Amino acid sequence: MKLSYQVTAADAGLTAERIMQKNLGFSRTTIRKLKRLSGVVVNGQAAYLNKRLQEGDQISVNLRFEEYTNVLPQPIPIEIAYEDEHLLIVNKPHNMLVHPLKHEPENTLANAILYHFDNNTEPVFRPLSRLDRNTSGLVVVAKHAHAGFRLAQQLSSGELWREYLAVVGGFLEQESGSIDLPIGRCKDSKVKRMVCPDGRRAITYYQVKQYLADSTLARLRLVTGRTHQIRVHMSHIGHPLVGDALYGGRMEGINRQALHCCRVGMKHPITGNELIIDAPIPEDMRRLILS
Repeated sequence: MKLSYQVTAADAGLTAERIMQKNLGFSRTTIRKLKRLSGVVVNGQAAYLNKRLQEGDQISVNLRFEEYTNVLPQPIPIEIAYEDEHLLIVNKPHNMLVHPLKHEPENTLANAILYHFDNNTEPVFRPLSRLDRNTSGLVVVAKHAHAGFRLAQQLSSGELWREYLAVVGGFLEQESGSIDLPIGRCKDSKVKRMVCPDGRRAITYYQVKQYLADSTLARLRLVTGRTHQIRVHMSHIGHPLVGDALYGGRMEGINRQALHCCRVGMKHPITGNELIIDAPIPEDMRRLILS
């Protein structure tokens, strides 16, 4: 997989390395890898990255670094929401881990995606965010290190954003609002998180979509991405997710937390075009809403 760029008049006199940083967004780490692998060609010939270029010169960058993830590829069906040569977005079902665990090395999203990748894609699993096992919805995966770096920058700046649908217990009094409360680990649990003064800052925005019989369908957007953030925040304000036994949700009508990542938005890591992808609400949450 290659990325090409033609030097403009404004770039003339700059080095290949500076142009790659300034106009193509390459990180210093990635450029160091490219130096070791001789992965940059100018006008069809190998070139030193400190060479100053002229208008019209053609830079070609090999984006394949021969890296790999030590995970067994498995022919597990996945629902693809978007795919091109740089980026893959999948709609993860509930009851599936994103990453393998030592005691559970198979049947994860990583196993499925590595099997899906063809010979033109490095066998590396680069998710930009994670979902809990029983949270369904969209997961963004970079197909090469440069796309991963660009998307990680967007995740930090908020340009890559995620929206969720959740069914929470009771009625949210305010139709929209924000929760800005730090989250840290519970001292007596390896899994559970809690709001605590010495935790990491966490911000969640919410908006009521529909009041149900004894619960609320809410749309939420994450500003930060702490573990269990939505589950912890909603439980803390007295509205735990339906089906979320870990955080006090009632166990009726659904056998997992009623949480689904329904939309992601970003700038495409290579073209810069705006990209917004939606995933329909899953059937078990639809039944819960209609019950």
